[in-house]
Amino acid sequence: MQLTLKDLTSADAVIKAIQECDVLGREQFLKKYGYKYSRLYLLHYNGKYYDSKAIAGVSVGKQHGIPLKSKEFSGGLTTVVPALRKLGFNITEPEHPAIALAQGTTYMRKDLVECYGGQLQAGIWTPKEFPAVFIFSGDSGKTYGYTDGWTDDGIFRYTGEGQVGDMTFTGGNRAICNHKKDGKELLLFKDLGKGRGVRYQGCFECASWEDAIDKDKNGDLRKTIVFHLLPLTPGVQASETFSHSISIKQKTIRSLADLRKAAYEAAKPEKTNKSSSEVKRSWYERSEQVKEYVLARSKGICEACDSPAPFMKKDGTPYLEPHHTTRLSDDGPDHPEWVAAICPTCHRRIHSGKDGECWNATLQKRLKAKEAAMRDVNN
Repeated sequence: MQLTLKDLTSADAVIKAIQECDVLGREQFLKKYGYKYSRLYLLHYNGKYYDSKAIAGVSVGKQHGIPLKSKEFSGGLTTVVPALRKLGFNITEPEHPAIALAQGTTYMRKDLVECYGGQLQAGIWTPKEFPAVFIFSGDSGKTYGYTDGWTDDGIFRYTGEGQVGDMTFTGGNRAICNHKKDGKELLLFKDLGKGRGVRYQGCFECASWEDAIDKDKNGDLRKTIVFHLLPLTPGVQASETFSHSISIKQKTIRSLADLRKAAYEAAKPEKTNKSSSEVKRSWYERSEQVKEYVLARSKGICEACDSPAPFMKKDGTPYLEPHHTTRLSDDGPDHPEWVAAICPTCHRRIHSGKDGECWNATLQKRLKAKEAAMRDVNN
């Protein structure tokens, strides 16, 4: 008879698997039984963390004599997690890397790979398990024609990936360009040199990009892609209304369909040869396009709890606050599918409430359904 996780009914068997892992060490334990690291769900026992899928599969063997192979079952929230929790074990879910990582702190690449996944030597990582894009910048990139650095106006110019020939919007370059649409945080690291680790610079947003000409690895001239990245502030709780300190052109009355079209265009990083100060101004102006549409879409009703806006502003419009459902800060233009107009109570609940993550996940689903309905109407 083929064993399954349902056959795991002994907490003692799990403890025996944990003890064997302690004796062998994580690497040897995983190698012995043919498992990989668990990044999303870890078993927490006596102050230590263990790979939940490996422990569960080996535990079946401790109880019944034949351990499960990794390919024989899937790990995760619907399989391994309930099987272990049912036996009284604590399974932890990892923090988003933008929360777990401390700005200004130096990390070793191998440790980042172990925690989040990625390609050890690559300049741009796109982990499968986390909604984030890791980008690395350092002096070693100059060998391949990468010229990164800050402008006087606080824009970080980041050269895309590709060592030979013209750069294209594929792989990591595509991931950077589409990170807002894909709902992924953009995390920048400074490479300190071989063996010295990488220093986490914080969350950024791709505001725009430009073509440039530089030499490739072989010294041949080629077209490169230079991204204009703006730093964001993780953890900020926005209390501002849908307005910005920068003065923009007087708004004209437009239909919801027109506002929506403008917002989706504004959410795309634009190709530009503007100065860095103009890039920043354009970024804020495009932010207004997204916010104006989202406020109009809400029709004065909180998109999280369906309550009317708590009061009207002096200009006669309903007071609702912008919330970026995929971001740890509430700054920047983001994408219409991920930005909501919500009441102050729901905003505080998401940022500080015990059920904040659940409330935010529910809001994401509501926005997805809302935008799908809008697409059907406009098609």
